This record gives sequence, C-alpha cells and structure tokens, in this order.
Amino acid sequence: MNDRIRELWARARLRVWPEPCYLASLPVGALAAAGEWLGGCGRGFAALVVERDEVSVTLPESVWLGSPLRRQALAEAGPLRALTFDLDLDLELVGFLAPVAERLAAAGVSIVPQCAYLKDHLLVREEQLAAAVRAIEELIREAGTDGAGPPG
Repeated sequence: MNDRIRELWARARLRVWPEPCYLASLPVGALAAAGEWLGGCGRGFAALVVERDEVSVTLPESVWLGSPLRRQALAEAGPLRALTFDLDLDLELVGFLAPVAERLAAAGVSIVPQCAYLKDHLLVREEQLAAAVRAIEELIREAGTDGAGPPG
C-alpha cells in the first residue's frame, strides 16, 4: 500500500447502514419502474446500475420485500449489509479498494463493491458482517499506526 492510500485509510471511518438491503437483477424493460421505487427509499442505502443486459438495483430490505418489482427479478441476493467508507475520494485515486478487498478475501468475506462519485461502498452478506467489520477496522487501525513511529 503506498503512502497516499495508507493515509486515506488512516482517516477513513466505517459506516454500517442500519437496515439490511437486497441486490436484484431486473430486465432492462424494468428501468422506469426501478427508478420510481428507488425514489421511495427515503434515506436508506440504494443504488441503480443500468447496463446492456440488466438493470441492477440495491434497495433497503423493507422497500424490496414489498415491491412489485420483486416478481420481475431475474435474480436476487440478500439480506446484505451496506458498508460505507466515510471519506470523500478523488476520482483520480488508484488502488483505494485493493487493501480492503485483499483483507476481506483473506477473511473469507464475499464483497460487492458499489462506488459513488464521492464515496466507496461495499455490500456483504449479513452473516459475514461481523467478520467484515473486524477486518476493516483492523486495516484502518494499522494504517493509522504505520508511519507513526519516530523518523528514520
């Protein structure tokens, strides 16, 4: 990990979103309906990705389980927990997620990265949340102490 990435991890704070969420794959034709449901999420974690083969939505559990969109789902995964690295990141930054992805892989935690303009987020299976939080907090702690020693 280079010095810039280490310094950012040392400043990072982990936010665990309180409500579980679901990640679902919908047919491309469901885009308009998915956008409407996304607007009803309030302040819960939500995301929408549109690509050639699917519309992918991440919605709070309470929204997804009651949504008529669920009948159209090609696949769904959940409950998941959304984790946010509460740190605004520069889009030119290279390698920020690499150390956490490596740590979580070593801990056997499956991740789904979901990045926004300012912040990076991960989805993890609810049953892996405790292991994920431990690994991430350890990374943040270690980043804050690496280089805290006396000058060389």
